[in-house]
Amino acid sequence: MSFHYTEWIGIAAAVSSLYAAYAKSIISLRVAAIIANGLAMMYSLSHGTYPTFALNAVLLPLNAWRLRAMWKLIHDVDDAIKGDLNFDWLLPYMSPANFKAGDIMMTEGEYATEAFYIIEGEVIVGEDKVCGPGTLLGEIGLFTPNGRRITTVRCKTDIRAAKIAYGEIKTLYFQNPQFGFRLLHLITARFQENTKVRPTPV
Repeated sequence: MSFHYTEWIGIAAAVSSLYAAYAKSIISLRVAAIIANGLAMMYSLSHGTYPTFALNAVLLPLNAWRLRAMWKLIHDVDDAIKGDLNFDWLLPYMSPANFKAGDIMMTEGEYATEAFYIIEGEVIVGEDKVCGPGTLLGEIGLFTPNGRRITTVRCKTDIRAAKIAYGEIKTLYFQNPQFGFRLLHLITARFQENTKVRPTPV
């Protein structure tokens, strides 16, 4: 490899790294970082700077794994929009939250900071609406002007659930606005499905 050629590889690696720092979405950031890692490995190997080569050899698969995770997230949301409107794809970003029968999961008017996903059991939403596994609760608080709960949710049975803080949802959104758009699309579709007016039997 000529000196001129290797220096251009180094410059390309630096430009890719700068773009990764400037990128506004996580997908473009990861793509740029992977390119920068590959070019930096080539440049380091040609100059015998093995510590730098080893660092980028570790970072490249890490960036590839995070990129794949975000692509999978977007794909799973798209499948949910086209399919049964489920939120199973959100579980890897959630933590366990269990409740006993009779517990109040959320109270109307309280400040909302997290959403819940029912894995097992049933809850009573409002006065008498019963919801079971596969139900996402509390996500509306993320979008209300005052950030308050719009209804009370009480556990009808023991509940095995998962929760996600609004901060985590916002992080996913700012990392990839495409995710935020699809999440809003899915929540709106679920809301329309739940409030659909059914014909009265005659």
